[in-house]
Amino acid sequence: TVWNVPLTDEMRDYLSEPALTMPEPENGSKLGIHVTANSSPQIMDFVRDAQPAIVVAVGDLGWLADVKEESPETITVARFPQEDQTIKGDPVERAREFVEDHAARYLANPGVDYWMGWNEPTIDNVEQMRWYAAFESERTRAMAELGLKVAVGNFPAGTPEAHEFKTFLPALAVAKKHGGVLAL
Repeated sequence: TVWNVPLTDEMRDYLSEPALTMPEPENGSKLGIHVTANSSPQIMDFVRDAQPAIVVAVGDLGWLADVKEESPETITVARFPQEDQTIKGDPVERAREFVEDHAARYLANPGVDYWMGWNEPTIDNVEQMRWYAAFESERTRAMAELGLKVAVGNFPAGTPEAHEFKTFLPALAVAKKHGGVLAL
């Protein structure tokens, strides 16, 4: 199938910019598994056999200590299910409350390398992204006070738009300063 997609001037300008990716990967794969329920012994069999680069888990996280024991180089990323992901109120206060509400569970799971916050937040405009960047920045600082590292962002597939993502860059700077990473 051949597609004829009419390009706007803005699209042509974007395509003329240098690629953000490298021609070849460096330092191996970042592929791994995402586990919402560790309900099968085959999951740990996979970890032992494949020694994946990353394991992402949700909810029950104690087993990530086993992952680190069986595959010490595997990066573990985790989060707890969230109900309230509304972009409202003071983002700094909300971030502090968020970390405080989960602090005991974070500290009870030493097998986690990086902690995600919200799952696939809905960002509809630049102002919401600015709010979320402030939230993630403060969440990073609060987690660092606990000696923990974060994975910021955790955006849904295909988002955010480039003009929105620019507004998130301050959160990336704070995450980088505290040893955090970007989760997509």
